[in-house]
Order: sequence, then structure tokens, then C-alpha cells
Amino acid sequence: MSKPEDIIGVIFDFNGTMFFDSQKHVKAWTTYAEEMIGRSITPEEKRLYINDKSGRKIIEHFLGYEISDDMYEQFSEEKEGIYRKLCNEDKENLKLADGLEEFLDYLTEHNIPRTIASVAPLSNMMYYFEIFDLYRWFDTDKIVYHDKRLRDKPFPDLYLVACKMINMPPDKCLVFEDSSIGITAAQRAGIKHIVAINGDNPHLSVEGFDYVHGMVKDYTKIDSIIG
Repeated sequence: MSKPEDIIGVIFDFNGTMFFDSQKHVKAWTTYAEEMIGRSITPEEKRLYINDKSGRKIIEHFLGYEISDDMYEQFSEEKEGIYRKLCNEDKENLKLADGLEEFLDYLTEHNIPRTIASVAPLSNMMYYFEIFDLYRWFDTDKIVYHDKRLRDKPFPDLYLVACKMINMPPDKCLVFEDSSIGITAAQRAGIKHIVAINGDNPHLSVEGFDYVHGMVKDYTKIDSIIG
């Protein structure tokens, strides 16, 4: 169990951790892939080639050839436009995870350094800052997002940079993650305090991870793990 005195910095993944939006990403990729190939995608294709697959793998499968990094960035941003439209259309679920705002208020009141380390592109992160008013808790200059100069998770790059952004050693930071890939990235970065959030990923398994100190659906029960 993580002890408060051992933690002097907090880093959040975003999608699936702070905002439960996995199905919108799946729907957006499905819609975009259908536009690329000019036909409907079957449920079996969706299961095999879209669910839990990286954007690059999705695009290359349906196009039938490998793409350059520049092409991927262009295609990915077009998909993100569809995703943001889906978010705007679902006002009822356009909200942060339960209990998160109160937890962020606590971190702010106690001057605990915090940031976000996400594979989301900058365009999406700025969208989230505006929609959720993340300016209340985070400095946009200190967040870490998808950047061609950094390797995406499960490589440790994003978390290593995030620790530097808040001037904290990795072993003194607490990370919130919702995927095995993200947890792997955090552990590889030297993070020793990890909480798994499974509100958007009910099948998440944390077996085999040394530094996951608990798993919760949202932030309403966070005291049971770090209190």
C-alpha cells in the first residue's frame, strides 16, 4: 500500500483513467476505417482489427500497406476529429471520472505536484482542457502528450519526461493508469506507486506487476488505497 508520506508527485494517464471514453475511440476508428475503405466493417473485423489495437495497426490493416509517420499523424488527426464530435454529441457522459474533481482539489490544496502523461495528441489534450477546465489543476506547459520525438507506452519515455516536468524522482511519484501497457511504461520508468483504474476497462488484470498497490473503479474510494 502506498503511504502518503512516500508520495510527493502524482501523474495521471488521461483516457480511460480520468475520462472514460474507450468506446468512443472504437466507434471513431470504425467510422474512419469505413470511410477509408468505402464499406461497412463487420463485427468480427471490429473485434479482430480495431478493438485494443493501436491506431497505426488499424490504419495499415484496412489500407493494406505500411504508412509513413507523417501519413499516420495526418490520418490519426482526422480520426480524432470524429472522436471529438462523438464526445460533443454525448453531453451526458462528457464528464470526468467520479470523485476525480474532489481528488484534484485535494492535491491542489496540499500543493502536491501533478501532471498528465498521455498518448493523446495535443489537439485532444487542448480539447480536454477546455471542456473540463483542467486549467484549475494542471499547467499546460507541464503535461506530456503524444509527440513523435517520444516513444509511446509501453516505453517509459512519457513517464520519465512527466517526472522531470514536476521535478520529482520516479520512485516518489504516484501514477494512475488503466491499461497493462501504461502500467508497464510506468514501472519501466521507475515508478513504485501505481493505482489501476478499471472503470473503463473491467477486464484489466494487474497480475505480475510489482508496484500496483490497488485497483478501483473510480476516485470515490481512493482513500482506501493511499489513505
